[in-house]
Amino acid sequence: MTGRARRRLAYLLLFAAGVALAGITYTDFLKALSQRESSLNADAINDLGCVGLFQFGEAALQDVGVYAGDGTPRTNDWDGTFTGKYGVRSLADFLADPDAQVQAVTTYHQAVWNTLSGRYNASSYIGNTIDGIAITQSGLVAAAHLVGAGTVGKWLASGGSTDPRDGNGTAMTAYLRTFAGYAVGGPAPTYAEVLAADPTASASAYSYTPPPLAPGSGAATSSGSAGLLSAAQSYGFTSAGQGFEAATGYRMGDVRDLLVNVAAMLLLTWTAYVVISKWRAFAEGFETKQGMAIDIVRAIVLTCVVLMLLL
Repeated sequence: MTGRARRRLAYLLLFAAGVALAGITYTDFLKALSQRESSLNADAINDLGCVGLFQFGEAALQDVGVYAGDGTPRTNDWDGTFTGKYGVRSLADFLADPDAQVQAVTTYHQAVWNTLSGRYNASSYIGNTIDGIAITQSGLVAAAHLVGAGTVGKWLASGGSTDPRDGNGTAMTAYLRTFAGYAVGGPAPTYAEVLAADPTASASAYSYTPPPLAPGSGAATSSGSAGLLSAAQSYGFTSAGQGFEAATGYRMGDVRDLLVNVAAMLLLTWTAYVVISKWRAFAEGFETKQGMAIDIVRAIVLTCVVLMLLL
């Protein structure tokens, strides 16, 4: 394989890997959550009085310092005053400013995770399974967004003995499943960045469809395996490797080596990202030292294990 061919194949593989890794960032998480909560409608108000992209209630906006409160935080009648934080001085201001809403929800999620990890030791549950549900940080944060951090913490402590629901009857466990596996934390993105995110992207959306075989290849048979055998025979290849090289111009061994190298590079890059992001979250007060250490050690161990299997 020539150097130019290697570079071309590497770029293609990196693109495919990028597609496969899409949908894991905090910005993707925010878009998925706002799609679920309000269908990306920044001025939405539901029957319970929850508002905006992320359907904030009075209590949540009071927690992040945007709403001063009115003595009835559970009724969402919005009779109180706003503080001016993020430039929001009224409910109308809040509904008209999606960037302020994104800033507010980022601050809220940081506070939620601090409560979950500090008061309920939620970090120790990550990677475990409760009632068939994989526990992830983003799933816990989304569940807390729905029913509150205290309810989620008690559910964890109970081993999943209950299934809390919000005022609309939505099960907390549905959010644990739906929003699992995203990154959480870091600075607030812009509303434009949230709109541009694509939490549903996956490698399967870009699957390759092979062209039809030439007439007389023998592929059109009632048996899939028989079709493959007769197709190989019609081209005169004595091995799969010969057929692969004839079709692509690359040897299977070279491609495998390149795939291994790309996978190793992605793993190391991912590990570096985890270390840097967790350290940054700890430095900014959004992560505990224990939670940071656990996540970094897990990432390093996982990377070592996979690298050993690959190499």
